[in-house]
Amino acid sequence: MVVEWDPEKYCHSGFDSALGLKKMIPKGVRPKLILTDPPYNLGFDYGDVNDSLEIEDYHKMLLNVFDSAYAAADENAHLFIINYPEIISRMWDDVIEPKTKTGAPRKKPYWKFHQWITWCYPNNWPPQKNRFTRASRAIIWMTKGKPKTELKRIVQPYRNPWDRRVKGLMEEGKRGPAFYDWWDRIDLCKNVSEDKSKEPPYSNQMPELLLKRIIHITTSPGDLVADPFAGTFSTVKAAIDLGRLGWGCDLNEKTQIYHPSKQDFNTHSEEIFESAKNNQWFDLDWKSEPFDISRAGVETENFLQAIAAGLGSFPSKQRILMLREIYRLQQYSSTWNIGQVFAAQDKSDSTNLNQIISRVPISVIKEILHDNDIDFSKRDSDTKLTSRLINLLSGIPEEVNISKSGQSKLEEWNS
Repeated sequence: MVVEWDPEKYCHSGFDSALGLKKMIPKGVRPKLILTDPPYNLGFDYGDVNDSLEIEDYHKMLLNVFDSAYAAADENAHLFIINYPEIISRMWDDVIEPKTKTGAPRKKPYWKFHQWITWCYPNNWPPQKNRFTRASRAIIWMTKGKPKTELKRIVQPYRNPWDRRVKGLMEEGKRGPAFYDWWDRIDLCKNVSEDKSKEPPYSNQMPELLLKRIIHITTSPGDLVADPFAGTFSTVKAAIDLGRLGWGCDLNEKTQIYHPSKQDFNTHSEEIFESAKNNQWFDLDWKSEPFDISRAGVETENFLQAIAAGLGSFPSKQRILMLREIYRLQQYSSTWNIGQVFAAQDKSDSTNLNQIISRVPISVIKEILHDNDIDFSKRDSDTKLTSRLINLLSGIPEEVNISKSGQSKLEEWNS
């Protein structure tokens, strides 16, 4: 079976989402999945789109769109809504399980709530004075009819493959345990990420891995995946990369710069169909780290102490690089004071920073520069980026009494 996809038929900018769902979906196909990250109504800059509606108007707008999505969707379909938990909670009686003014459920056919999933992600926002730093979003899963779900298509790697019981499971062909209703290991699209949109009107989008995970478990190759608040058209791009038909609509006309091209559609759709029949299409949905502490059977504290013990054999400038990385890892250990490890380290001669930085991936260099508020352009050469990092590290003092001011000084370096 060969599937064809054309952006002129499946990508629309400058049109109302509800109207787009009613009028602009190609004939002969109906969405099996509505996957969207709607406006948060927090005053974000979406160009000409108003993101500061009155709460009642905001909820009416969403309800209108999801009513249209229900009518447009296949008789058996899924709806996934991604947003902040408190925003989801406020819209519950108006959008998720809408009720009449008397508090009774609406009689009009509508999506049925299925599950609340929590997506947790690391965040480098500064600490808040009177609340914990936000590092999660809610994913609301709703259904129409009785859609198929293939949860077995995604598994997480076994973290203790040396265990006798786990070895037995792996010998039986098991690939890993199933997921829970909270998901981690999926980062936000950071400013330095290659996937991050750099052009206005939208500079934020959902990570590809998150979108593909949902697409994998709810659809098959050739199915239609729709996003009525397409923004950067990330959902459409994720869908067509998996051999699905991706459809998107956004009110802002300027989002047409994000439309994928016809060449972006996965040209191996026949192979995808064949592998899907044999249930071989999807395995692990994230890449394992090069070295996994838990999988190796050691505790973070012991692992970091072993590295720190040999730090004296490295030149002082290289220690700073390792120090930063160890400090980042040490945040996961609540019992070990990293300052104690470096208090006894003696000073050594400086070394050629160029030799050290040459081994650091450019993506890591960009992250370090970004975290330290060093401006750079995507047009900057690798040599220029490397030079800026060298200048940054050269400005860090070599002599620091870590035993007295360890934690505060480490935080100063890290900022």
